[in-house]
Amino acid sequence: MSLWRSFATSIIIASKSATVPVCKIATVILLFNLLIFKQIEMKVNFVVRRTKKNSDGYVPIEMTICVKGKRQYVSTGRSIMPSKFSPKTQTVKGDKELNEFLKAMKARVYSIETMLLSKGINVSIDIVLDVLRNGEEEKTVTFLQVFDIHMENISKKVKQKLVTDTTLSKYKVTKGYIERYIKTELKKDDILMKDLSPAFVENLFIYLLKYMTNNTAVQKMKQVKSILRFAVDEGYIKVSPFKIVLKKEKKEVVPLTIEEINIIRKKTIDIPRLSKIRDLFIFECFSGLAFSDLASLNEKDFHIDESGNKWIIKKRHKTNVVATIPLLPVALEILEKYNFKLPCLTNVKYNAYLKELADICNIKKKLHSHLARHTWATILLNNGMDMVSVSRCLGHANSKITESTYAKVLPDELFEKVKIVGDTLKKNGVFDK
Repeated sequence: MSLWRSFATSIIIASKSATVPVCKIATVILLFNLLIFKQIEMKVNFVVRRTKKNSDGYVPIEMTICVKGKRQYVSTGRSIMPSKFSPKTQTVKGDKELNEFLKAMKARVYSIETMLLSKGINVSIDIVLDVLRNGEEEKTVTFLQVFDIHMENISKKVKQKLVTDTTLSKYKVTKGYIERYIKTELKKDDILMKDLSPAFVENLFIYLLKYMTNNTAVQKMKQVKSILRFAVDEGYIKVSPFKIVLKKEKKEVVPLTIEEINIIRKKTIDIPRLSKIRDLFIFECFSGLAFSDLASLNEKDFHIDESGNKWIIKKRHKTNVVATIPLLPVALEILEKYNFKLPCLTNVKYNAYLKELADICNIKKKLHSHLARHTWATILLNNGMDMVSVSRCLGHANSKITESTYAKVLPDELFEKVKIVGDTLKKNGVFDK
């Protein structure tokens, strides 16, 4: 570290000096970085392969390139008598021309490393060998590098609030799976864009299925497809290798019945933790909020109109579409119980506790956040509310034509429709304690 500190101090002093050109400072920094990377990333040497001795006693000189512990041998096309080679000095005795040739070969490899580092490309043995053999810099772009560029674009959109943090997080998770796939299945650190094939894509999908459901794997493959489409648009590849046809499996979500909701509502629960979970779940059943929206619910989302009707008006985390939700007595009662600040916990814990809640309430269906949302939609539809109004309550994204239809539903009319549902439920004893 002392070397680095002294170097950094020198750069700071030099940068403040008008007599030192900026380009020279940049060059020194690049060379210093290259020195560090050479110590860490790559080593180049020459060896004579005595096991390949020919009938005249000559052995080939081969160059060894070692990157991150992975070694490859490269033929120099030259052979010598074994006794003439000095492993220590890496030279051939009495052959100046051959020594200059070997020196030039080593310099070429290190120049490739310099080029890769300057472009921000991960140095791997496969990429170095590809450039050495083909001599085409454009072929050095890798899949993970393009993935990073695409994620950087998404990150900028997050800052502009064009997409959510959740989208970026999902891409990061997908990248982690791809990195493990390349490392464990292909035995590489990365793969060149030009080497991607339909087989790579299909085998990636098969790999994902080992760790997740079909629908989750399909969702991640959609992100891969997006990356490859981006790669084509930016000119990294000419044609996308994504040829596989994927379909999500239809999963029928059976909503809770009114009877099942009341069993959960009226169950005596002595465990405070589960009692809070019950309240959150019932609140979801009568508001339709997704968990991410539930977790971010705050006082700015609560509104009272001129008629005194209480609402949740909130832009959905997933779609940025506004959900307009009139508050029914059950939901309002829970909010008042917690002074409009609902308990907060992670989605993982929430769903885990819901399993316990289902057990103690003897509910056979699997309780989860989406089930509550589905239950709310079903309650509204079964009690006479039209699809347009339900969509507005749920904050569903839709086509422009449908959105213009939403705009025709006035707030007072929407509230009256929900109020009719509430009155029907009250008449049926749903709100009884």
